[in-house]
Amino acid sequence: MSTERKDQSDRSEPLDALRGLAISLVIARHYFGFKYGMLGVDLFFVLSGFLIGGILLDSREQPGYFSSFYGRRAFRILPLYWLLLALLPPDHWGYYLFFIQAIPWLEFGYPQSDLTFVTWTLAIEEQFYLILPILIYWLPRRWLIRTIWAGVLLAPVWRWLFHAYLPDHSWQFLLPGRLDELFGGVLLACFMRGYCRSRIVWLMLACVPALCDVAYAVMVEPFGFLSIAASACCAIVWLGANMERTELLRPFVWPGRRCYSLYLFHMLVYDVFFDFGRPLAGCLALPVVCLLAEITWRTIESPLIGYARRRFARAEPATIRVVGVV
Repeated sequence: MSTERKDQSDRSEPLDALRGLAISLVIARHYFGFKYGMLGVDLFFVLSGFLIGGILLDSREQPGYFSSFYGRRAFRILPLYWLLLALLPPDHWGYYLFFIQAIPWLEFGYPQSDLTFVTWTLAIEEQFYLILPILIYWLPRRWLIRTIWAGVLLAPVWRWLFHAYLPDHSWQFLLPGRLDELFGGVLLACFMRGYCRSRIVWLMLACVPALCDVAYAVMVEPFGFLSIAASACCAIVWLGANMERTELLRPFVWPGRRCYSLYLFHMLVYDVFFDFGRPLAGCLALPVVCLLAEITWRTIESPLIGYARRRFARAEPATIRVVGVV
């Protein structure tokens, strides 16, 4: 597989369409009060684990493993993130620069009405980007799979602990409570590369977190079924990665390729029209944020992504065995 083809795989239409679906759900939640819109965040996390995990697995034996990954991520994530922080300087902004804003949030409360609160997902992603490359690079395949499965299986336990001892449903905004989504995506990438020895064992393990959430809800209290959402999103990503006919998904490709700007700035734009109330404010904000996303894509994102691909080009990976749908 050539480097050019590998770069194109990062922009596959089905996965871009899933990004578009995810950001559409999030915007529908915030603009129009769609009840299930936060499933878009769950889908984003699974997609991130799947795509980033696949990139790292394919390049783990190649020179420039860390520099290529972190160079590309920096040019992808930081410019628009810094732009948001410059436009809306948050309290404790120094923590935001290092993606550890959860520290003051735990001390002073979660500023859910703050327009920069959307960065909680970026903080989780960046912390995930620090951990996963090291795991994939240093661990042999057997221990890598065991470690990733441990993260998936322990995620409900972390959520129970956070729910019991931390305020404001902190399990939603901290990395350990989202590991079944992020590592679930990585497991999908591993499966497609032939890392699975027993499909039955993997299927049984995949059911454990969801069953734990159900058991906790029955025996203690219902406070979230994130593992069920993670399983559903893993199934969606699997179907998208193996989809051949993509005609129905094409309307989501445009927002999928501009989803980062749409996500970062959609609440900022909505705030301008907030006084109009729902759903009028959402109807007015939607075309504006789409125009803003197109402008930032053409002037900032796309040029910097292209530069990063040239500057941090990946070496040609070895042939990969990909397991198809049975």
